[in-house]
Amino acid sequence: MHRETGTTLAAAVLAMALPAAEFHVRPDAAPGGDGSAARPFSTLAAARDGLRAARRAGRVAQGERVEIVLARGDYIETEGFAMDAKDGGSSAMAPVVWRAAKHGTARIIGAHRIPKAAFTPVYDSAILARIPEEARGKVWQADVSALFPRGVPALKDEFEGTPSAPAVFVNHAFGSLARWPNREYALFSNRVDRGSIVRMTPSGARIFTPGAFVCPHPRAKRWNFSEGVWMNGYWTHDWHNHSVRAASYGMENGTNDVIRIAANIPFGILGDTWGRRERRFFAFNVIDELDMPGEWFLDRKSKVLYLYPPRGKPAEEDEVFLASAGEPLLKSTTRISHVRFEGIVFEYSYGTGVALSGNDIRLEGCRILCCAMGGVSLHGDANMMRGCEVAHTGRAGITASGGDRRALRRADSVFERNHVHDFAIFQRTHVAGFDVGGCGLTFRANVVHDAPHSAVFYGGNEHLFEYNNVYRVLLETGDAGAYYSGKDWTSQGNVLRFNYTHDLGAEGAMANTMGFYFDDCDCGDEVYGNIFHNVARGIMIGGGREHPVRNNIFSHCLVGISIDNRGMRWPQWNRPDKGWGLEEKAKAFSYTNGTWAARYPRLADIMNDHPREPLYNPVENNIFIDCTRWLVAFEGRMPMERMAPIANNVAVNTRGTNDVAYARPNIRIEAAFTWLNGTKDAPCAFGLEGAANGDFHFSPGSVILKTCPGFAPIPVDRIPPSLP
Repeated sequence: MHRETGTTLAAAVLAMALPAAEFHVRPDAAPGGDGSAARPFSTLAAARDGLRAARRAGRVAQGERVEIVLARGDYIETEGFAMDAKDGGSSAMAPVVWRAAKHGTARIIGAHRIPKAAFTPVYDSAILARIPEEARGKVWQADVSALFPRGVPALKDEFEGTPSAPAVFVNHAFGSLARWPNREYALFSNRVDRGSIVRMTPSGARIFTPGAFVCPHPRAKRWNFSEGVWMNGYWTHDWHNHSVRAASYGMENGTNDVIRIAANIPFGILGDTWGRRERRFFAFNVIDELDMPGEWFLDRKSKVLYLYPPRGKPAEEDEVFLASAGEPLLKSTTRISHVRFEGIVFEYSYGTGVALSGNDIRLEGCRILCCAMGGVSLHGDANMMRGCEVAHTGRAGITASGGDRRALRRADSVFERNHVHDFAIFQRTHVAGFDVGGCGLTFRANVVHDAPHSAVFYGGNEHLFEYNNVYRVLLETGDAGAYYSGKDWTSQGNVLRFNYTHDLGAEGAMANTMGFYFDDCDCGDEVYGNIFHNVARGIMIGGGREHPVRNNIFSHCLVGISIDNRGMRWPQWNRPDKGWGLEEKAKAFSYTNGTWAARYPRLADIMNDHPREPLYNPVENNIFIDCTRWLVAFEGRMPMERMAPIANNVAVNTRGTNDVAYARPNIRIEAAFTWLNGTKDAPCAFGLEGAANGDFHFSPGSVILKTCPGFAPIPVDRIPPSLP
């Protein structure tokens, strides 16, 4: 049993055995209750304030465990529910526990319900003329002016991430702002003006020219650009997504069908593109495209909501909610300690679902759904999130940090057996299922899937990622990793072991989506016992060092491992102004002295040890199965004599090398591989026959284990299964 899990379980069992003060809450209760089962509180705020009053009066003793039991029903908190230090417990043995009477039946909601009766058919002939013909009679309207007494915020001309409020939710998912195309992106490859040209006038004013591109699709002729058309796109890079208003459409300098955008955007349009030449966009917030169930449009002046209900007309079984407040559904205004949330559903928020900071905070068996910002933000020490679901978030799924990097003090917070999926709906790049910082956090047996960009972003020290199952991420992006860390020498001591990363999005022949991506001279990650299956590039070590890669399986990848020398080639490696500032970041931790020098002696000596070279990256005892391009790829100019050993690896071609593409070893490391080859008619029976289907159990007497005696079978049964 792992230390963290054993300690937590023992504390939980002991705490549950202690007597507890109990308060009850029921959303349909009469106001003025006392929290008893007979006269429960009617709101969360009443329960919070009732506990405070009971403590002041001595009815709840110091050191007494408290349970606040939420009955079935919806608790509406449109402005969010706040707690502070007074609302925590006195110790781990005497926490304050907020729990659903029955798991999953108490729901805290941060939005206004729009009932069926509020909707009427659309009769305005001008509006009907704009709605696509196939959707006429299926779009309904509701006056929501009472929800916006101070007006509806305007959409910004350009933004990255969540659009201005509100967010509309339909049946436990985001409604889609009316858009074209409905699901994918439209492509373009012809720009008229790159844009993103900024200069300063003598008076200090900024001058820029927004870009323009050609959109020959006739659909654009429908749109009212003077009223407002917004576009979301990957305008230059596949790792950067941005939204911008379109200013005009028409002819420019003899070119037809030119869309000119209204604001400057990073990198411009079709700049120095890294990836495919074709770029992508979709138009949104366009009533002329309201043609699919679940789509909506809000007239921000008249405050009328137009909705295409799931069945083409409002139904009693449908639920439609509108959220506009940016506060988290649940938050701590000061650090809070010794508090638990069990079996509660947090749903429908324009802000973050749960945002807590403090020590010994636990979320267990909760669901956090449909939050237009992030799902969960949990910061501090000795915290736990276990068995929770986080889904349908506009930005990150879970953001976590703790400990003290300067002192290298561990947080010892644990995130395990969580299900995180369908995140990054609005901010489609640079947010992840887990966004991790600090020192000493553990992420174990989580399932993360379905997102346009990364599953895990991390920085900091001494984190452990183990037994996690990550798949169907990187679905829209390139030059990106399912696990990503970069641009920092000091991100040391992290361990990635026994993780299963598979079936990722890929950028075709360029193989520029990675399982693990240690970018721009990132250092210090131990990679042991992981499985990469149906991944374009299993591991990318982008010029950094001290990434030992041992005992891993690379199955059906284009490229197993890449190690490049970008630090040797690129001038920004140590520039503090327009570069990565690697040395400056290290100096901030006094890395040549004290605790840091003792813990990371090679880092302490890096400036004397060929600092621009990718050293100490051993590749040993790994298995490569039916990879098709490279096993281990290097750039041309590598300091081979100073690099760590590459040895004792096995490459398998189950159907031989004649009729199928197969990976070659770099000529400089041919001796590092032993080959097992079958034939087309007699595939090689090497002991992992289920690998093609994602089964990595070794059969008894496996040939491959004899061929690679240093390889230890991976405990795949501890990795949770993939979920729909």
